[in-house]
Amino acid sequence: MSELNLLTEKFLHEIELIVTGLGYECVHAGIKTDFGRVRLQVLIDTLGGINAGDCELVSGQLNKFLDENSSRLSILDKGRYYLEVSSPGIERPLYKPADYERFQDKEARVRLNNLLEGRKTFTGIILSADENNLTMLVDGENKIIIPFEIIKGGNLVFRFNNNDEANNNKNNNKKHRRKKQ
Repeated sequence: MSELNLLTEKFLHEIELIVTGLGYECVHAGIKTDFGRVRLQVLIDTLGGINAGDCELVSGQLNKFLDENSSRLSILDKGRYYLEVSSPGIERPLYKPADYERFQDKEARVRLNNLLEGRKTFTGIILSADENNLTMLVDGENKIIIPFEIIKGGNLVFRFNNNDEANNNKNNNKKHRRKKQ
């Protein structure tokens, strides 16, 4: 691993410590480039969910840290970056094997760098995960083992409850019938 990568990992770890010290889970801390601008992305979560006040609190603490320490990381030096603090959202991204293990029995979508069984995307139920592999039940019946080294990204899948959807359609149909009479 290069010296820059080690420095970046250490820096991001310090950011994670600040977030957890404030009582939040640090789902992800990463540096990305968007249209030539560097973006420091921090995803936070907590049991009750995240609101704007939570993001504001974490953002304020991270801004203090960045003001004092951004010169340690050349990619952030000179202030040509922006900080994004947000919730992971309902279709939470999954980054590490521990994330997949935590959400065992939940539905997830996984995108791969390479073809596996002729596909680059799988959606299914997470059966298990260890440091090397993810095991999923896809298409309702096929158990597939995916090496983490070929996973490009993954996220939980949110589906509306079919009963709620049916009730909404039923209520909408009643409204339409009333209008016609």
